[in-house]
Amino acid sequence: MEKIIGPRLTTAPNFRDVGGHRTADGRTVRAGLAFRSGALDRLTDADRDLLLSCEVRLVCDLRTETERAAQPNTLPDGIGYQVLDVQRGGRPGSDFGSLFADPTGAPALRSPESASAFMTDIYRDLVTAPPAREAYGELLRRLAEPGTVVHCTSGKDRTGWASAVLLMLLGVDRDQVMADYLVSNDRLREEFTLILGLARDHGMDPEIIRLLLEVRPEYLATSLAAMDDEFTDVYGYVVKGLGLSEQEVAGLRALYLG
Repeated sequence: MEKIIGPRLTTAPNFRDVGGHRTADGRTVRAGLAFRSGALDRLTDADRDLLLSCEVRLVCDLRTETERAAQPNTLPDGIGYQVLDVQRGGRPGSDFGSLFADPTGAPALRSPESASAFMTDIYRDLVTAPPAREAYGELLRRLAEPGTVVHCTSGKDRTGWASAVLLMLLGVDRDQVMADYLVSNDRLREEFTLILGLARDHGMDPEIIRLLLEVRPEYLATSLAAMDDEFTDVYGYVVKGLGLSEQEVAGLRALYLG
């Protein structure tokens, strides 16, 4: 069962607090310090007020340039904004926002097998691709300041990996991390239903689209395996792969662990 922590934004259903999880040594990840979300391009006045009431100070945007142009954030005055493009210069077709623009040119839409392979390739790139490592390293440094929101388009894949890395680094076990990752399917269920309906209307195979929309255990498992294969564990990944110092890791743990 999902543990609801923090407020909900009416126009960003996958907005949620990263905190509240128990670590393997019995401590708790502090709430109210970091949040995760999908795009913040449709915020109502009430949503903006809610962000300010949460003392949000910085929004880190993991989306591509195309996605940012199509759905520019509408943040309240006083909140900083940082672009950290995880997929900058990435593999063709890795821009989630453009997948449906030209279905005939999207290999991921040709069969369930190609859709699944597309997603596992993306999740491997989240760990190994240099732009992703640069972006996630800078994100962890930004998360050392309270009041940071990290988001992508739906807040499920790129943001899901960001949240997973932070939680594992803080000592949350992988079963909890996986459960938290899968919460996105519940938060985005209505949005997925609408998109699947549009896919049917346009003659697309909804099962192929579902593979692109949903978060699945095998997707996150791909990132975890890539991390373990190349860096042994999350600490090795963060220090060797993302370039954080031991002092920076210690600072994150001191901030987030109660």
